[in-house]
Amino acid sequence: MQFPLFEGDRRKMIILILLGLMVREFFSFWTGHPSDFELWVRLGYAMNHGGDPYGVLPPVSGLSFTNVFGNLNQATIAYLPLWPLLTGLIYALYSLIGLNDRFVYYFLLKQPVILGDVALAYLMFSYVSHRKPGSAPFWVLSLWLFSPFTIIISGIWGMFDSIAICLILTSVMSRTQVSKAGWLGLGIFAKSIPIIYAAPTTMKALKDAWALILALAIPAVLSIATFAIMKWPLSTLDATLSSTVRKGGASMSIWDGFFYLNYVGLIPALTPLEYKVLGILWIPILVICTWLAIRHFKTETDYGLIQILLVCTLIFLIFKAQVTEQYALYLFALAAIDVALWSPKRKLLLIGTMSVAMIYLVMNNYFLVRFLSPIYPGFVDFENGLYLTIGPVRYAVNFLAGTAFTFLNVKYLADVVMQRE
Repeated sequence: MQFPLFEGDRRKMIILILLGLMVREFFSFWTGHPSDFELWVRLGYAMNHGGDPYGVLPPVSGLSFTNVFGNLNQATIAYLPLWPLLTGLIYALYSLIGLNDRFVYYFLLKQPVILGDVALAYLMFSYVSHRKPGSAPFWVLSLWLFSPFTIIISGIWGMFDSIAICLILTSVMSRTQVSKAGWLGLGIFAKSIPIIYAAPTTMKALKDAWALILALAIPAVLSIATFAIMKWPLSTLDATLSSTVRKGGASMSIWDGFFYLNYVGLIPALTPLEYKVLGILWIPILVICTWLAIRHFKTETDYGLIQILLVCTLIFLIFKAQVTEQYALYLFALAAIDVALWSPKRKLLLIGTMSVAMIYLVMNNYFLVRFLSPIYPGFVDFENGLYLTIGPVRYAVNFLAGTAFTFLNVKYLADVVMQRE
């Protein structure tokens, strides 16, 4: 059953969305992550000057604001072609405007990220309001628009995961299997993480395997076509996917214990074989747990599908070798919908998980000072000084926050599995 949105509610929704947009736009042109956002700066330029976005991206005179990359961490990307194409269009627009001001370029680069984040808030509001009237839709909308965590990831950091989550939710809200597969395929093309939702979103039964194949074929065909048209070497596509699958290191997942205990000298470093196994272990676990979740819940119902997607997300976050802060957005979006519609008792668990993730975000990014890098070139010296002063404390807090994040994810997973609609 769908509920109408009254004029007063519509006005309130618009005001909240505009306020959320204004907050993000305030930070848009003078903040950014010194590695990720700097990559977007270089990427847009390279796309318009014959560069290979999957090759090493050199600094751009007059536009680059940091050079934190070394031989072991070269400036290159590990995404499918949609984001390079989009940054290329943004740089072309910047050139067309002709203002020759790097902050204008930064502002333009943030727009798809910010608009994607605000659009996601609206989609979450729409999904909830069509199923439950009253305060619940506005709680979801406000949580997303004004959470410091979501504001930092999109408006300040400049990460574009919200675009992918928009496409995931659009797929979930679609009525036909073709549209579900199509939107999810575009989500995978935007960022490969949505592939973990491919089976439960597109398949109601084994006979719907064609929809799963379609969802996987869309990003594959679009990527291969882009590589062929742009004449980029296909070998880099394999490297891109391998990086996403196996990447490890300091993390918010359970596996961070290996790296922290090695840091404090309690265990030896992982061997290359152990590192490789650790990097892919999440895949068979995810496949098995997805199959069990589909058997446990019904994909045909809204409740069942969201619970299955929560299981997929939680398994990914618990067992992936490296879980960075932006990955938590996938959980928070689905969990907010779940809390608003079916599981209000999980609200405290969700808020606690977001709080722990926020602690990790602040400490892992040196009290957020690095996000001032577009206007504060001395951030490296600040971080080095902070590292010498509280380096061991920072690692310990990160480890404890990551462990708490994993513990809360396990608790959330257990609660999902034990609860029935």
